Amino acid sequence: MNSGNGDEDVRQAERDKRRAQDMDDFNNEMAGRDVGRMARFLPNGERDPKKVAKQREERAALLTTLQLLMRNDSEYAALYRETEEKLRDAQSRLDTALDKVQHIKAETEEAMLDIMNRAARLPDGRAVFQDQDGNVRFENGTAVDAELAETIVWRGDEPKLAELEVATNRMTELLELENSIHAGQAEIGDMQERMADQGDPTAKDGMTGFQNRAGELVARAEERVEYFTRDQSLSSNQEAVARPTLNVAAPEI
Repeated sequence: MNSGNGDEDVRQAERDKRRAQDMDDFNNEMAGRDVGRMARFLPNGERDPKKVAKQREERAALLTTLQLLMRNDSEYAALYRETEEKLRDAQSRLDTALDKVQHIKAETEEAMLDIMNRAARLPDGRAVFQDQDGNVRFENGTAVDAELAETIVWRGDEPKLAELEVATNRMTELLELENSIHAGQAEIGDMQERMADQGDPTAKDGMTGFQNRAGELVARAEERVEYFTRDQSLSSNQEAVARPTLNVAAPEI
């Protein structure tokens, strides 16, 4: 017969249940929660309603000003989360714009190198170009001495000075756009840092201003990138049509 062991198991289960209930009651008393039973663990002073309220205030004081606003003002919390998301999206879109600019820069650098490789050369190796009037000039636009220009052996497919100037101006504008995007990223980063201030939360109108400004920065960058993308495609098509093809057929014998 194992009835003795069975009774002991029942008693052990009851003891475990009482210990669990005691632990729950103790935790509730510590937190100042009323569960409808007489307090059994803390001294009378610890159960004083005023002291319990003070403890709650002290716990609330541990929350930052921003956390309290987010907890108590649903409209503020919604605007805060929306602004955070829009600033993250703006940074992501500027990253994409920057990648495109750097790709176009690389293509422009290749185009400039190609222009210089195809340029006519003086006997000392310096590159020279013809302007729209047929005058021979160095890459910086300075005129080449007439006697020196007479020494040039022209192939017929040399790029014009205007082609180099277009590529150079394009590179300058791309560098300016690149710097502008970096500045926009830094500005939005400052907004994100301001939003993270726990002790001095950003006002609602300030967050609205952040959203508007971030939108302006992104729209301006994307518009300029689109311009360069279209211009690059157009320039490539025009170059393919305009560049002469040399006759490299073998001469008749």
